[in-house]
Amino acid sequence: MHFVVTGADHVSNTSIRKERYVEYMLALHRVFSYGIPALGVLSEYYPSEHSPPLSRFPFKVLKTIAQGMLDGLGKSQKEYASISRLLSDVTGISDDEFIIKVTGRYMLVNDSFVNLVKEHETNPRVNAIIRLCDHDTQQYTFLYAMRYRYFKQLHSQPMIPSGVNIERITLDFIKNSGLSDTTVKVDSLGILANINNENDYKIL
Repeated sequence: MHFVVTGADHVSNTSIRKERYVEYMLALHRVFSYGIPALGVLSEYYPSEHSPPLSRFPFKVLKTIAQGMLDGLGKSQKEYASISRLLSDVTGISDDEFIIKVTGRYMLVNDSFVNLVKEHETNPRVNAIIRLCDHDTQQYTFLYAMRYRYFKQLHSQPMIPSGVNIERITLDFIKNSGLSDTTVKVDSLGILANINNENDYKIL
């Protein structure tokens, strides 16, 4: 089992950068408290004292993508491209291992999701664990789990279309890959999220 942690350094406002630095510190401490190996990617990186502090944590692999390298891409496209670039540097993970993908500044507030993944780690009838949203047309992508075999396949496709959410792309991949019957759908993820940066924090 591995975490894949994503981060972005695209905010220029100093006060917001300071706030996000604290969010990342708290959330990353929580991730590393599990003792599960973690892979990380930080996109649109611009070095400063308030940059997301991923480099301060013991990632097994940490990929940084400088500002300007993803110009012209939408938000979902940037996340997709970032994970794809990270995976190109990753070796030594079994296809049957679970990947827990988590957004680096959203904090896990309880162990329920990680424990559920551990429970199904050796269950061949489970290949993904997700929470649906938007009337079951999409899934939350700030926290989900998927066997590495399929996580790689998802991120080896051509660039996703502009204007299509990664949340929809990921759920469509599960359906189109015949994984629906081996996907566990949960009602709660146990994570504190700030969707679309609206400063409306919710435990989802």
